[in-house]
Amino acid sequence: MLQETVGAHILLADDEKREPADVRLCDFDDVSYNVKVDKDTANQMSVSMNMPCYHQIEAKGGSDALKKHFGDYVAEPIDGYDITLNIDFSKIKEDKEKLVEKIGSFKLLTLGGVFDHFFAALDSGSPVAEPFQFDIRGDTRVYLFPRDDRVTVIFSIDFLESFDKLIGKVFLNEFVLARKNDRSLGSAPSCSFSEHPPTELASVGVTESRGVLGFMAFPILKSHCKEGKREKVVNSLQTFRTLLQYHIKMAKSHFHQRMRARAVSLIKVLNRAKVEQVHDGGMKTASGKTFKRA
Repeated sequence: MLQETVGAHILLADDEKREPADVRLCDFDDVSYNVKVDKDTANQMSVSMNMPCYHQIEAKGGSDALKKHFGDYVAEPIDGYDITLNIDFSKIKEDKEKLVEKIGSFKLLTLGGVFDHFFAALDSGSPVAEPFQFDIRGDTRVYLFPRDDRVTVIFSIDFLESFDKLIGKVFLNEFVLARKNDRSLGSAPSCSFSEHPPTELASVGVTESRGVLGFMAFPILKSHCKEGKREKVVNSLQTFRTLLQYHIKMAKSHFHQRMRARAVSLIKVLNRAKVEQVHDGGMKTASGKTFKRA
């Protein structure tokens, strides 16, 4: 939706009139956007994003990611938002379609900066010294523990609904089993799930589960951080929690569909068991025959 909204203005022909706009959008993880074209400055468009975790990751790759991907478009944030891009339609020098696609990935490119910050340092042979943590959303915290040969990424995951916790636990265990049993995954990063904190978390004071569902750990090796592979790893990790939520919703939808289908089947059985009354006092059987009691 963000990409379509932005594209409607950027991809407009030069001889077409741009109408003022003030569009507000919501994304996963409590992220929201505002796309605005003022009447007085119709040749400019501002795209703002409110991302609750931005100020946590700003100094650890978030700001660098903005400069890398958006450069001179980054402007002073407007009130109520963390980041603002200012697009002057007359000064766009790059491919407009690529720019629209890039703005459509505004959140992914910004959030991916923190993972890229650690993985690029590992690939260069000078890993970041200090561990880091941030809240990717209200119920999920991400821990990054750099070492000489790897960066261990740990998700502390929880759900508000008890039923979501049950399904989530099944899916998290399936991630681990699939990695162990599927040989086609090859050199993909391994993963582990535990209801108790991994040993790495003791260094940041986490020694108990504190009521969360569990901890999912992904050790990212130096071989996973090479150019060409790193982008895919970054995208997979930053969307992991959203992917898990998607599967939970799809599972619940499947269960409800099965329940409705079963209920319809039982209603049909009950309807076939009913004995229809005939006007002359007789009864009609399931085969269509009628009879009267003597």
